Amino acid sequence: MAGVSRDRSLGDGVYFAPEDYIGLRQRVVIFLVDATVLLGVLFALAFFSLFLSEDYVDEESGKGLSWIWFACIWFYLTVIKASRLRTVGYWVTGARIITLRGTKPSVWRMTYRALLNFYSPLNLVYDLLWVGVDRDCQSLTDRFAGTCVVRKRAEPVGRAEIHYTYYTGMSFLYFYPCVVLPRETEELVEVELASST
Repeated sequence: MAGVSRDRSLGDGVYFAPEDYIGLRQRVVIFLVDATVLLGVLFALAFFSLFLSEDYVDEESGKGLSWIWFACIWFYLTVIKASRLRTVGYWVTGARIITLRGTKPSVWRMTYRALLNFYSPLNLVYDLLWVGVDRDCQSLTDRFAGTCVVRKRAEPVGRAEIHYTYYTGMSFLYFYPCVVLPRETEELVEVELASST
């Protein structure tokens, strides 16, 4: 191994046993439950607006209620999802979200993750299909945001290097940070040694 220089600039991350990662079925349940909760908030706000007097019901109050609803969505999908409380969908399935390093995600990271869900070219179906083929059952949104969805009581099996992983699919080049398991790291070093000689 002497003479092989490895890029460790992304640091070390944690990895879990395969059964600790949340799969496709649980993600569908999480999506349906959380969508139901958010629609309930929307209907509650609409119901509340019906009881406002006619003096307050105008275009401006409608915009105000829209901003309140968007603020509720942001708070639910960022602050609550990453906290100990978790969203109702995460609570029902016994899931939690963490970073690749095993820590609680920041509000900024969760906001980025939420924006990827809403505004990226990766629609829900494509994202869920990726869960079915990914080694750790993570969606592309999780991969790009540097997060993992695991069981609530899951403990890391070990620590390993974080490297960028590259895939080409549907005319796109995807690359994202990923924890490289120790066996894969050993194989990578062997390939680097063979190519350097």
